[in-house]
Amino acid sequence: MKLLITGGAGFIGSHTADFALSMGMEVVVVDSFRSGKEEFVDPKCIVYKADIAGKELRDIFESERPDYCIHLAEQTDGDELLARGLNPNLGGLIHLLDMCREFPVKKLVYGSSANVYGATELIPVNESFRCAPLSGSARAKLTSEEYIKQYGALYGIPFTILRYANVYGFRQNSFGDGSVISEIMETYTNGERPVIYGKGMQARDFVYVTDVAAANIQALSIGGGQTYNIGTGRSIRVIDLLNMMNEMMEQKKTPAYMPSRPEDHIHYCISYRKAEEEFGWRPKIHLKEGLTQLLGDFIYRRFMDNHKLPSAPPKQDAV
Repeated sequence: MKLLITGGAGFIGSHTADFALSMGMEVVVVDSFRSGKEEFVDPKCIVYKADIAGKELRDIFESERPDYCIHLAEQTDGDELLARGLNPNLGGLIHLLDMCREFPVKKLVYGSSANVYGATELIPVNESFRCAPLSGSARAKLTSEEYIKQYGALYGIPFTILRYANVYGFRQNSFGDGSVISEIMETYTNGERPVIYGKGMQARDFVYVTDVAAANIQALSIGGGQTYNIGTGRSIRVIDLLNMMNEMMEQKKTPAYMPSRPEDHIHYCISYRKAEEEFGWRPKIHLKEGLTQLLGDFIYRRFMDNHKLPSAPPKQDAV
């Protein structure tokens, strides 16, 4: 069984590749490496440095003939385009869909975001809730979902859409949507104050990256044409998250408060009941456990950096 992962050298993509390898799958990674890292990719993967919007994608599909595809690649430097209501990832998505049509795959799984729901009073949010995204990146995700559904209806491409909560874990960078935990963690070494928007009363649902990787692989075999939330059904206020991390780090970081942004939803968490009922997925890593694992990786990396010892971070088993 051969799986092609776009963005497979990135944060979620590399963990998904690790999980797939642990399940005995053959993994093909396609990544532009603009934000992905070579050191994140297991040597057992087949790796192509390529932009999915480029003509080389067809050569890759023709050569590899993947059985399945998980689409996680996205342009992370397109904020200006997003602010103007444009989707910098749409060209690559359409090209990928055309390849999945020309070289039929058994399933395309798309990694979307729970931010597509926008502000809501319903807690936790289920998949039937109306979508009213507040940010450019969330609107782009929703647009991509619609294109996938249209291709599925017109050309019979089997697909499953997963809407992730705030994903966190090791290998995550400290910028972009949902990276608040990594942003706070980084301030423990760079001397800066963690930035909190508003008063930090907004609550978030945080799901550990290995749980997301497991969901990506499980979704390959079920849920054709369906959309599923991938979260924990629990939330924590950002200010409480900072206090928890301060306690774990035995430090006292005072936040720098910034004006709240329109996309800072007051409170959200998402229900994973549909995923649990239809394909048996549920989160296994609770927030405190996930932070403990992340803290161990963080301390290890800082130690290696300070002592200038060449080594790879400890490998974590897929959950």
